[in-house]
Amino acid sequence: MKKFTRKQFESHLFQLNDKRPMIYRKHNDFNYETNSNTILHLYYNGLGHIGTWQRGGNYHIFDERLPLTSYRQENPIIKEKV
Repeated sequence: MKKFTRKQFESHLFQLNDKRPMIYRKHNDFNYETNSNTILHLYYNGLGHIGTWQRGGNYHIFDERLPLTSYRQENPIIKEKV
């Protein structure tokens, strides 16, 4: 899996979301055992949570919540999402 900077990830996700506005939230997760903090950058559209990015370039995209046109372009064998 290719690693993205946060800006690259946001641009990629914006394209997959058919250039529609996204909601952004930041979640701070503190691990008391290791005394470390992880920040998760969360992105949403009208269908729900569409992607998460964290420092180091790790990310996950939830294809099932992307608009149909983007989803079909990325997965041409799929004709309809139900």
